[in-house]
Amino acid sequence: MTAVIDQVEQFIIEYIEDNTTEDKISVNGSSNFVNEQLLDSFATLSMIMTLESEYSIKLSPMELADEKMRVVQTLAEKVASKIASQ
Repeated sequence: MTAVIDQVEQFIIEYIEDNTTEDKISVNGSSNFVNEQLLDSFATLSMIMTLESEYSIKLSPMELADEKMRVVQTLAEKVASKIASQ
């Protein structure tokens, strides 16, 4: 499971790096992509849709409303748990 979490976390980090409007950012597992303004609301929604498509999962609005889901590591863990439960 740890390998899957690491893979998903890397996917999220690369997505943020490729889609941020900020210059010279540092993204890691503890990055809060909303509070740190790494992604705007459209880019965040796009990332969620990309994760759902890439990993054939569905994240509920209630799950996404949880503020902890704004942290790269927590989001990666949620995605990995959804993958494992398929």
